[in-house]
Amino acid sequence: MQLHDRTRIREAWTAFWQDPASGQQCIRGAPDVTQALQSHWSSFAAQLGARARILDLGCGAGAAANALVAARRDLQVTGVDFAMVPAAAEASITLIPDTPMEQLPFEDGSFDAAISQFGYEYGRMHKTARQLARVLAPAARFSFVVHHAESSVVAANRARLDAIRTIHTPDMRAAFLAGNVFVLNAKLARLQREHPNNTLVGALARHLPVRATNGSEQRNAAWAAVEEALWPERTVLEALDACCVAPEELDGWLGPLRQFFAVTSVSILRKPNSDVIAWCIDGARLSEA
Repeated sequence: MQLHDRTRIREAWTAFWQDPASGQQCIRGAPDVTQALQSHWSSFAAQLGARARILDLGCGAGAAANALVAARRDLQVTGVDFAMVPAAAEASITLIPDTPMEQLPFEDGSFDAAISQFGYEYGRMHKTARQLARVLAPAARFSFVVHHAESSVVAANRARLDAIRTIHTPDMRAAFLAGNVFVLNAKLARLQREHPNNTLVGALARHLPVRATNGSEQRNAAWAAVEEALWPERTVLEALDACCVAPEELDGWLGPLRQFFAVTSVSILRKPNSDVIAWCIDGARLSEA
């Protein structure tokens, strides 16, 4: 990946985490998902030793860390993230920004356990696994919640990504820049039919036709503003789409992890109605890692 591309991706994730609601964006509108995740981390917390030191990979705003500490006040969690994430409110949680999980700035054996909630899968697998094995104590446990390609979480975000990609098509852009309100309205109406509950589509359907009646210079400026506003979310959603793990890919995906860890459990976290939420990957550091 080119440095420019990595910088743009980092900027997109930084913008994502600056929004206080972003901690729930990938599970938007799904309190049952939030509850299932909190229950998972509460169960994992109960298995840890007193005053355990936990490393949170791809921590974001610290949703998983907060769930752990809510279950066990004695735990100390250190999170790392590639983006410029906000500081944690809890004294027992430290979130370190601008820190790729492939380059962990910790001494060997610094942590008693590791977690990740929708974070580990975004890293470079072999480098991350090697670094994690280095900073974990022998036999330290880990639990990763990983995007499942067939989950309701991924499906909802793929639908939003599809809407954003449609907005970014050359045909949509051409209709707006030409001031062709009839064609633009037709395209937006079709998009609304395909995404009836998408608030972004609804807002653009209300505002773009009005802006399309302005002069050429104003239209160009307005379209540039739309693209600039949408690129961070599109970047994040494309990363999710690329990094989620399909059932047929799971064994190969686990390969780098298995070089350094005993993977003791691979299960699926589900909603009460049995819909898939995510993979749960659990295990422990090999003593000879």
